[in-house]
Parts: sequence; C-alpha cells; structure tokens
Amino acid sequence: MYKLRPNVGQSDKMDNWIDMLRSQYNWCLADRISQYNQQFIQGDYCDIRTKGEACPLTCFVSKNGATGEPWKDSKVDKEGNLKNPRRSAGDIQITALPALKKARPWYADIDSTVLQQNVKRLDTAYKNFFEGRGFPKFKNRSTFSSFTYTMGIKVQGNKIYLPKIGWMRFFNSRPIPAGFIIKAVAIRKRQDGWYLSIRIEDQAIPDYVSKPLTEIKSM
Repeated sequence: MYKLRPNVGQSDKMDNWIDMLRSQYNWCLADRISQYNQQFIQGDYCDIRTKGEACPLTCFVSKNGATGEPWKDSKVDKEGNLKNPRRSAGDIQITALPALKKARPWYADIDSTVLQQNVKRLDTAYKNFFEGRGFPKFKNRSTFSSFTYTMGIKVQGNKIYLPKIGWMRFFNSRPIPAGFIIKAVAIRKRQDGWYLSIRIEDQAIPDYVSKPLTEIKSM
C-alpha cells in the first residue's frame, strides 16, 4: 500500500466520490431488498393488508425497479431457438447506470468503472452472505471509505494517473515490478490521508489449471 499525495482539489473530489458511492451502494442494496419483498413476499401487492396492487405511479416497490426486469434482449442461437438469458441483480443495476447519470448528473463526474465496481462490491457482499457470513449491511462514513478502478490507470515513477481525477504523486516506498500489468487500483481514505493499493498481473506466468480428482493418481 502506498500513501498518496493529492492536492486540495483532488482530495475534495475523492471525498465527494466516497459520499456519492456510499449513497449508490445503499440505494442498490435497498432496491434489491425491496424487489425481493415484492417478488417473494408481497407478490403483486404494494400492501398485503389492503391488497393494493403494485403500481409504478403510486408505489416505489414495483416490478419496474432497477432489479425488476431479469431478462436480456431475446436472441436466437445457431439452432434457431429463442433464448432469454437471465441476468443477475448486479448486471441489471450496472446496466441502469446511464439512467442514474441522466437522473442525477453529478454522478457523471465519477469514472464509469468505479461505479461498476461499486455495484460488484455489493455482489461480493451477497456472495459472502450465501456462504454464511452475514447479510449485507447499509454503509455509513465509518464503514465505507474506498473505491476501485479497473481501467485507464497509468503509473510513471512516483506518479499515478486516475481517470477523472488526474495525475498525483505517491510515496513509492516499494517499486512496482517492470513488465507487470495493472489489473485494479483501490483508493482508500484513512485518518492520516489517502492510500493506494495496486493489484498487478505477470502475464509471463502461465495460468495453472487444476486437474480433476479423477485424473490424479495416488502413489
């Protein structure tokens, strides 16, 4: 992990991003919870007690939410069969990001890959839940302090370029090995400043493919 040296404007922008990304994360979580209640608990009703029908004009809990349409556009395979592949909630919410930017233009200031990774962060929280590690929780300022890039990053010596933030210096306490490709960069705020962690890949090393147990011979 490297300590960043942003200027005042860059630091303020990253602070704003953190606040907006936290709101996006919480909205996406609330949307998934609402849609689950609608589809599996309330059925076609806004209110089970009154049996009021779900209506997009009067109730936000409707089948027209961000996770309300699980199917991609119809496609025909080579055999001529019509296919409607089902999408995950994360895929649907990522597809809805252009609508978010149109409804709230200030989100257009955030890099697209950062917004996408924020939704995938919620996907990871759900994956952990299904593996028995607790249901995803809404985030506050003490539990949400980072964001991630996956594209557009450049590093030159002790300077790094972050899309829509610009070039900034960092304390190059441990040189990044030559020949490696940057796969992702995480920016995190701590009490004493901003920090950077880089995930790199050496493509010279071939991928290891594990063999199935049936092909492993015991001695």
